[in-house]
Amino acid sequence: MHKALAALTLALASGVIHAADITVRTENYPRPPYSGATYYIYERDGRTICTKLQVCNKYDQCDTKYVKGSFKDEEDVQTGDPYGKTDAVVIGKEKLAKHVCLTKFKLTGQP
Repeated sequence: MHKALAALTLALASGVIHAADITVRTENYPRPPYSGATYYIYERDGRTICTKLQVCNKYDQCDTKYVKGSFKDEEDVQTGDPYGKTDAVVIGKEKLAKHVCLTKFKLTGQP
């Protein structure tokens, strides 16, 4: 978590990401047996504004949950660190409306 925050801070400071930009990053957790949980974490100004949790089984059948703000299922909290994650990337303004997590909670506009 600290590395992700440091990377985001560096990106903001370098001008790669602007304060009003919305970014998305992912964290992956195992879910026994043969399932996995992926969190899509949407952030603005270094704060989590929306979290999408997608849990898929080995047949690619998925359940999806959207939560305004920060969220982590208790099962994944107990697991500890994610086994995989991606860096934050800026979502282009023209693509914000395609992200259900953002549109569901009306988060596509300015803060």
